[in-house]
Amino acid sequence: MQRFLITLSLGPVQSLIGAARRTRDLWCGSWLLSEAARAAAHALHKQKKDCLIFPCLDNPNEDLQPQNNPGDAANIVNILRAEVEVCDAAAAGALCEQAKAAAISRLKELGEEVREELKKMKRPVRDDVWQAQIDDILEGFAAWVPVATEGYIQANKQLGGVLAARKATRDFRACKPLTERLRKSSLDGALETVLKGWPEGDRARRKLRLSSGEQLDALGVIKRLAGNSEQFTAYSRIAADAWIEQLTCEQQQRLCEKYNPLVGLDLATRVSGNKGIYDALPYDAQMLYEFRLDKELAQTKADAEIEVLKELKDCIKQISQENKVGPPVPYAAILKADGDRMGVLFSRATSAEQSRKISRTLHEFASKVRQIVRCHRGHAIYAGGDDVLALVPLEQALDCSRKLAESFKDALNEIAEDMGLVENERPTLSVGLGIGHLMEPLGSLRARADRAEHHAKGDDKDTPRNALAIALGIRSGAELSWRTRWDDKDAFDALAEFTNAYRNGLLPTRVAYDLRGIDQRFAWLRNDNSETAHGMRSAEIDRMRERARIEGGDKSIPNKLKALIQARAKKQSLKVLADTLIIARWLSARTAGDLGEHT
Repeated sequence: MQRFLITLSLGPVQSLIGAARRTRDLWCGSWLLSEAARAAAHALHKQKKDCLIFPCLDNPNEDLQPQNNPGDAANIVNILRAEVEVCDAAAAGALCEQAKAAAISRLKELGEEVREELKKMKRPVRDDVWQAQIDDILEGFAAWVPVATEGYIQANKQLGGVLAARKATRDFRACKPLTERLRKSSLDGALETVLKGWPEGDRARRKLRLSSGEQLDALGVIKRLAGNSEQFTAYSRIAADAWIEQLTCEQQQRLCEKYNPLVGLDLATRVSGNKGIYDALPYDAQMLYEFRLDKELAQTKADAEIEVLKELKDCIKQISQENKVGPPVPYAAILKADGDRMGVLFSRATSAEQSRKISRTLHEFASKVRQIVRCHRGHAIYAGGDDVLALVPLEQALDCSRKLAESFKDALNEIAEDMGLVENERPTLSVGLGIGHLMEPLGSLRARADRAEHHAKGDDKDTPRNALAIALGIRSGAELSWRTRWDDKDAFDALAEFTNAYRNGLLPTRVAYDLRGIDQRFAWLRNDNSETAHGMRSAEIDRMRERARIEGGDKSIPNKLKALIQARAKKQSLKVLADTLIIARWLSARTAGDLGEHT
């Protein structure tokens, strides 16, 4: 018998997770990939007990069983690793194939459950197209290398290179020919639609949340129907959370009574996951926004539906008048986080057992992520290893990001120290927050979160990682960005101070735009660090601060804020300071009126 290190990488991540038009697509795609990886890991565990390195679980017999609903447990990452004793390299390869077959089988099983649901709905799909696509949904790349005596470090390093080479020399199978020209899926435009004879306005189209003209491939249909839809939380419910929480219990109850009938009409979905923290209004909350509600009223022709929608509209209007507040803020944040310097940590492992210790620590952190995000009124979509994807409301986004970074660093610090890593080599967590309007396409929102995460990662030279980056997409304007390292206490304190000032009405909106105007007027002095140039900029900022008045009155802004603006202006460019203030204003918002919006 011979020892081998084996690894299996499942994907593609883009079609399984990235191809999404609704938050349900994003949720379900993440869960499907995790379920495929769970099945593959279970197959390896059954064949070779205690062989798994990634994932490394305390109770694999139970934790690797299929999860029919995305619950609170950590996700299983899509790259598996194990140390096995087999007779030769061919046996190691066969073991990888068995694991891949188990992953494919799990996806097909979920697909068949969806087909049964479609049969109940009496809505056919194109069988030939479905079968051709379902056989080709998942791709898996495997690699294996022998482990010589005391050669784990070398085998560990070699395995990564072999897997990269295998991915670069992938197999391309011929596409199965189709007999008719079909429209492409609206999720990514790569595959043909499987929908057949689904007319516009059909109840089944509404159940799948299909917009006018939207088409879905087999994977897209599975994303819309697999699992328990109530476990998924819509982006709109996250955005409206602060507004809902400030209502009285009686107002929340009235709102629920008017919203509930929409579920039976397939105009809304229920939200019961995330340990019930959204029970004050356990629905998607889309119809709390006038632009969504009016659009649905304009499209529907059924009298019963019109009546229900109008009753809800009247209820929302009445509650807004009672509380003297406008509609909820139509913005939320997608949080995307990734561990820093994890490659350094993995490369220091001298044995499979040491790698398992890292894996176990990462799984323990991932198992806490959902609770941390929940404590900040958000909902984690994916939490596997050092990767996190979550939806968070604006006013909790900064604190949630900081808590995740602290928890990750604390979790990995002990094992990193035991393995001899000095302080600047130890793992940290970089976090990106992509903030956007709920009417913005989900693909655009996700891309912004990706950009924010990459910005947070930096380049390890001029902008070292271990940072938070925020990318704000203003629907009526440009995208703004802000970034700082977690150890820059002054920058975080300033952002928090500005955010609280906006929330308490102590800082007028115009300050940020006045600073931007000063920066543009003095553009010719940006590279001038002379005393004269500094004096001119400082004098202009002083005049601006003295003119600034608290919103809705003639009182000057507090001296503490004046001093903070001047202090930050000396440490960063006026453009960066202006962007910081604008982002702080968004982070403080609970209603659309806080951002100058009326709907």
